[in-house]
Amino acid sequence: MADSADKGLVHRYMHGIRFDGPWEHRIVSLSGRRRWSYMFPDTDRARVSDPEGLEWCLRRSAAVMTQRPIRSIAVSLPLSTPIDDDHGGKALFPHCEIWSATSIGTESMNCLGAVLTHGGCALLKLVLQRRHYGQLEDTDCWVWVVGVEMTVLPETVEGSKPRSSHAIRAGLVVSHAWSAPWGSGFGARVSWDALGECVLCSVDGVRLQGRCAEVVTIVPKHSQHAT
Repeated sequence: MADSADKGLVHRYMHGIRFDGPWEHRIVSLSGRRRWSYMFPDTDRARVSDPEGLEWCLRRSAAVMTQRPIRSIAVSLPLSTPIDDDHGGKALFPHCEIWSATSIGTESMNCLGAVLTHGGCALLKLVLQRRHYGQLEDTDCWVWVVGVEMTVLPETVEGSKPRSSHAIRAGLVVSHAWSAPWGSGFGARVSWDALGECVLCSVDGVRLQGRCAEVVTIVPKHSQHAT
């Protein structure tokens, strides 16, 4: 976790990744030995078979959630179908609960912090407006939520103890289009409102508007998933 005390901001990341240098994720061998493995978040870029980046996100999120090398992850579910237990999600994310919502609101953004706290992660399908030959066109893309940006709210008193709370401001994401630079935990930040209108701001200065069309959360079954 990294924070910015002067602005009251906190960045919280999913379990099993580190980025003090190149991106790495924790894997566990069959013998139970734990080690860190390079993730290479910018590989497979511009694959013709994966223009929206869903396979890119699924392979990397599955590798982290199952603590396996990326090269061992095969995405076999049809990329045009919903991501859930009934469409191959169980094979890709064993021992996890997969929840998908196409009705996006602020409550969905607020749940991202709880998802990360319970050892999970999320995927977002964004419909972003890009300028092409002078005209705005909608482009679908998937991003992997690896962290959240939170605002620290004033402390409240519960019983005799002060209690701090946070409000989610944005999801911290990576994708095949926005990989994280060296030593950074995200490639872009995404925020949206109760109507699903979103803004994506990348670390290299790109700002795109659009809407968040779908949220998929993946949480270990031993955790209690609050939506």
